[in-house]
Amino acid sequence: MKKEIDSRINVRHIPIKEYGSLFLVVFFFSGIHWIIFDVLDKSGLIESNAILTVHILLAYVLVASALITASIFLTRERTFIRPLRKLAEAARNIAKGDLSVRIAPLRKDGKKDFVEVLFEDFNTMTEELAFVNKNLQNLVDEKTQKVVDLQKALLKTMAELVECRDDITGGHIERTQRGIKILLDEIEKNGFYEEETTQWNVDLLLQSCQLHDIGKISISDNILKKPGKLSVDEFEEMKKHTIFGEEIIKKIETLAKESEFLKYAKIFAASHHEKWDGSGYPRGLNGNEIPLLGRIMAIADVYDALISVRPYKKAFSHKEAVTIISEGSGTQFDPSLIEVFNQTSEQFRG
Repeated sequence: MKKEIDSRINVRHIPIKEYGSLFLVVFFFSGIHWIIFDVLDKSGLIESNAILTVHILLAYVLVASALITASIFLTRERTFIRPLRKLAEAARNIAKGDLSVRIAPLRKDGKKDFVEVLFEDFNTMTEELAFVNKNLQNLVDEKTQKVVDLQKALLKTMAELVECRDDITGGHIERTQRGIKILLDEIEKNGFYEEETTQWNVDLLLQSCQLHDIGKISISDNILKKPGKLSVDEFEEMKKHTIFGEEIIKKIETLAKESEFLKYAKIFAASHHEKWDGSGYPRGLNGNEIPLLGRIMAIADVYDALISVRPYKKAFSHKEAVTIISEGSGTQFDPSLIEVFNQTSEQFRG
């Protein structure tokens, strides 16, 4: 089978100059050796001192061997070892995910031996791999964004369904979402509850808080849309929206196999009516037994309820709402979070 030669190769891989230099050096020492040998021969020393002659011959052989060994080593280092090291280092960087790696040519004259061609092919392969990876990442990003957009749209739709049924609280979800964002920013700024908050995905958290009242879907219209204050029995039924909401989200969680996002939503739905002193519902949790997200939502939820008109009450002013919430520190609300609320209360205006 005929061996194919790459047309790009325009110089031999092992340069002639290494062997040419070796030939000249060996030739030089050979000349010196024969001159010495001739002088010794004419003077009769070779016959009388054979040991000297043997030593000269051995020295010549040793020098020649050393030169040949050194030349072969240098040639192998330049033409094999160094290129392989460069290739190995580049391959390691690519394995680490750095697709910007390129191998610079070893030759300065622009000519190519098969090592230079190998480098060129390696660089081409890396460029193509980087191109494919970029396009693949763009495709993944595009698909991911579509999923995120769909998720946001579904959340918004579900939240609007709740508000359509409970039409007296229009805009409640957006306002509580904004309040939570204000409190979260201040909590992060001051380093409060750092051990818990550093584990949170704030974007998902702010999306999921829209579902905190989703359980109201299961509440009768007679109660949900009653134009006056609820009776004791009706209020007991209304309280169940927290449990209903938790159960609805659990069902979604089972079907969707999603954890983090729905985990936040479930906490918001189940715990935003718990109170610091244990008098809240549905489980009567107290203090730090109440999830931090529930304690945060409680403040944003109550603030919006106070400044909103209800059939059984007028809307309180911002100042009145702040005073009422501040007075609930240690009873209805987490005292530490009330400090955060007081520091940011002016941002709630709007």
